[in-house]
Amino acid sequence: MNHFPHLAAHADEKTTRDRRPRLMPLEAERDLAPLIDGTIADVTASVPAPDAVLGDYVGLASLIRSLSFHEGKLLERAMIALGQRNADLVILSQSLRLPVTPAALEAIARNRSGRLKGLAFDAEARTRMSYTPDLIVVNRARHTATVIDMKRSVASYLDTNRLEDLKRRMLAVSLILPDWLYREHQRLMVDEVGIAIVDGASAPSDHDAGIWALDEIDDLLEIDGAAAAMQAMRISFGERMRELLKAEAERVVRSYGHEDEATSARRASRACSTSRGNGGPRDGDQGDCVEGPGAEMISAMPPSARMIRVGVARPRAAA
Repeated sequence: MNHFPHLAAHADEKTTRDRRPRLMPLEAERDLAPLIDGTIADVTASVPAPDAVLGDYVGLASLIRSLSFHEGKLLERAMIALGQRNADLVILSQSLRLPVTPAALEAIARNRSGRLKGLAFDAEARTRMSYTPDLIVVNRARHTATVIDMKRSVASYLDTNRLEDLKRRMLAVSLILPDWLYREHQRLMVDEVGIAIVDGASAPSDHDAGIWALDEIDDLLEIDGAAAAMQAMRISFGERMRELLKAEAERVVRSYGHEDEATSARRASRACSTSRGNGGPRDGDQGDCVEGPGAEMISAMPPSARMIRVGVARPRAAA
């Protein structure tokens, strides 16, 4: 099902604010539909290694594991594609490893207001710590920048210290970013830097914690209709992925059905062989040989009496 035409009603309801570009349904489909196709191709291209525990289920498990990684990459690519619709934006996504210096971390730790003003740190300072944002969005007209970390879902972060640690590193990098942009990107200048952890699952946002819901990215990209386009893309991608998962699950069920039939035949063969080896029917006479799942139990002869020792286990050399 194509979800992009549903953006028409959404686009008609919105009014252009601050002269923002407005993303229309055909533009959204043209930008995002190829990204879905490419991501599905990446998912299906991976060949899982054999797994002794998962067996035939390894293909299904591989699809599920790859879903999180590839969906995260899909969201990043979609942000880049949509952001190009705004001529004021520069979106950086490559070679973004930035230093996290002790001085920047200390400045963040001492800050209580939630905002820092008049501070900037040297991007070439030596440090062992670093952070690599998924995206950096720079608005050349406003001289602002946003450090973005895309998450398929932040739910797994909420009950741990990982979210606070991520926020702290992003804020430390934001103090270094102005100098880094000036040095590394043709003297690109910004006066204000913000951070945004974008939750692809669109759970309720918490801007104090740096969390933005996916349906708020109109404000990050300053493009009306961008959030609706991303949500439509995610629904379409989900439907395609569920079709892959269903097909793989049905394949596994069919393979195990054939295996059960073969196993039953082997059991029946062993049961008849056991019966013949204990004085049962010979020379092709089936006699009372019973074939089927219970054949081994029915045809087995009682064991002969023998001496059995019991006791604690001992090393073989000491036995």
